[in-house]
Amino acid sequence: MSEAPRIDHDHGTPYRETYMGVVGDIFVRRAAEGGPGLRIEGTCPRCRGGTVSEYPYGLAGTGTKELFPRWRRTEPAPAQSEEAALLHEVHYCECGHPHPELPADVPFVGCGASWRVAALSTADGR
Repeated sequence: MSEAPRIDHDHGTPYRETYMGVVGDIFVRRAAEGGPGLRIEGTCPRCRGGTVSEYPYGLAGTGTKELFPRWRRTEPAPAQSEEAALLHEVHYCECGHPHPELPADVPFVGCGASWRVAALSTADGR
């Protein structure tokens, strides 16, 4: 995580798998630091920790199988389709803090919260 620790991060929040619904907090979309892909940054709505998730391009299951010929479909602009995918995606707390009661086998180190975002801004504020 490249941002400073949040002052209001509640490290004492016990781990619980909790879906928070669609949140209106501001999340920022950037280019991924680890290679080609996208990165989303914001504040976990449950523990208020800074959270960063990277989504690399080319993940299995994200393409088409050419059911319809390419020349017959209209494809959205890349930025629009990326934004739509990130708005549809369920994001998880990845604050990096091992909250109390954190199971040893969880894929994300955080408080267990998950959510969708209502809107994204880009790194330049748009």
